[in-house]
Parts: sequence; structure tokens; C-alpha cells
Amino acid sequence: MFRKYFIIFCVLFPNILFSQLHNSSYNSLNLHSSSRVLSMGGDINSIVDGDISLSLFVPSLLNEEMDNQIAFNFVDYVSDINFISFHFAKKFNNNLMFFSGIDAINYGQFDETDEIGNIISKFSASQQIATIGVSKYLGNNFTFGSNIRLMNSKLESYHSIALSSNISATYHNKDSRFTSTLLVKNFGKPIKNYTSNQEDLPFEIQMGLSKSLKHLPFRYSFVFHHLNVYDLSNSYNPITIFDPATNELIVREETVAKKLLRHVVLGTELNPFRKNLFLRAGFNFQRREDLKLDSSFNMSGFSWGLGFSIIKLQVNYSRSAFHSSSMLNSFSIVANLSNFVP
Repeated sequence: MFRKYFIIFCVLFPNILFSQLHNSSYNSLNLHSSSRVLSMGGDINSIVDGDISLSLFVPSLLNEEMDNQIAFNFVDYVSDINFISFHFAKKFNNNLMFFSGIDAINYGQFDETDEIGNIISKFSASQQIATIGVSKYLGNNFTFGSNIRLMNSKLESYHSIALSSNISATYHNKDSRFTSTLLVKNFGKPIKNYTSNQEDLPFEIQMGLSKSLKHLPFRYSFVFHHLNVYDLSNSYNPITIFDPATNELIVREETVAKKLLRHVVLGTELNPFRKNLFLRAGFNFQRREDLKLDSSFNMSGFSWGLGFSIIKLQVNYSRSAFHSSSMLNSFSIVANLSNFVP
């Protein structure tokens, strides 16, 4: 029996690992609304504490600290796109947690024109994603979680419904302050397609780890994303040089080191004096390589933010640099409903 599964693994794994990254109309399934996540590079999958929004994509991060917790997130996205979300968590028993959330993206109004540019009407575009998830503590510092996400998308006259699931397993050692997670994202398919063409969801495998230092109020986090795809480089921003001898344009391939770094997101969090203030920063290598300008330096790929407590609320803010012409701002408010019940 073991030999049978080993042979299947050896046949399928190389095909998964060296597959190509495809664009998808359902990439909004990967959009984060949490200010904390956005400030730390745009991806976190291995921090276990009382922040409910971390468990939207990683259900195994659900824990007892999130019982009766609610979160509201607002993102002032690029080009006047607005993104809001509400999340709630509830404990069923000592080992089982429940999560529910709704995310809504409004792309705004667009002009519909004829072939010579005359405006004939207006149309809108929006998407909504409903999520429910559970996690169960298995013992020995391991937690398993899964969720189901239903996406409703309306882009002008095109309508689609997709059903996806995220599955994750987290190892969290409180004594060593170390956490590691394996995450499988967007496992599923569209129920109703935009057109007659069948599209796939942006399937992805991630690994992550985080570590809090013992004698310094500092935490670092690494996310290794798209482990199922080796080459994340793109064809619209090639590396080109002129051959000095022939004056011909030569397109150079990215180095192996740069291709590997494209899979890494680095996040850091500082808690000065271990009080109710958090300073955060992150760097996304993939975003940097895709959106940087060769003509001048810009902050593409970098992000930063802060969090602080006001009375019974946790307030977070982040600012992320996508391109020199577009900066993303986000705000989050996290509260525990139990604190407002007499």
C-alpha cells in the first residue's frame, strides 16, 4: 500500500511543482482586507494570537482567544476600489472553533462606449465572498482547520459563482514561541462561469513560519507562497540588455536565486516595551519584481503599519506600496463582544 501511494506521489508532485502560474478571473479570492496582514507584506499564515482576521485564509489559526471576537476591515484599494469585510468567531467547545465572514469588493462605475468613444451607458462591477470555517485542536501543539468560501461576482453583464475551500494545519509551540503552517488555498471550481469557457481557481500551496524572540519584543514571519509553481516571473517585464558587439537586444533569464526569492514574503512586528502598541513592516519580493520601475527607485513591495488599543478596541492601520502611482491604505477594528456585556 505504501509503495502504491509513493509511486503516485512521485508521478504527480513534479507536475504540480513545475506547473505554470496562470491568470485567473477569480484572483480576488486572494485579496486580504486585514490591515495587519497588509502591513506585514500582504500574507501571514503562521501567527497564533487573538486576531480573528488572520484566520480568514488560514482556518487552523482559529483559537480560544478569538471567542466572540468581531472584526471590521476597510481597504482604500487602488483606482477608487473599496473593499470591506466583517469577521466573527465563536467557540463551540474546548477544541472546536467556528468562523464566519463576509467580504465585499466594489469596483465602482464604468463608462460603456461605442466603437468611436461615445458614452452610451454606465455599468458597475462588484464581488462578494462569504466564508465559514472550523478548526479543531488535535493535541501535541497541532491544529487542523478548513473552510468553505462562496464567491458571487458580477462584472457588467457577466455573472459567476465559485465555490472554494482552504485547508490548513498549524504547529504552535508556546514555550519556544515558534509556529509553522501548511496551507492549501482555493481548492474548488466555479459553479457558474462568466462565459462558456471553463476557468480554474487560483490554486496555491503555502508554507509559513513565525518566531517571537525571548528577550526582545519582536516577531518575524516568513511565508513561502505558490510552492506548486516554480517560475513566478512574468513576460511583460523582461530583463533586456544590448550586446555591445552586435548592438542586438538580448533577453536574459532571471537567476535561480531571484526565482526562489519571488516565493518569499517577509513580515516583522515590534511591540515596544511590550505595551499596547505594535509597529509593523513587510516586504513582498514578488510584488517588488513585478511593479518596480527600472528608471527610478520606488517603494514597490514594501509595506508598513501600526496597531494600538483604545479602551476595548484594537485599531490597526497599514500603508502598502504597489506602484509609484498607487498606495494602498487600510484600517481595521477588532473587538471582543464579551467585553461589552455587563
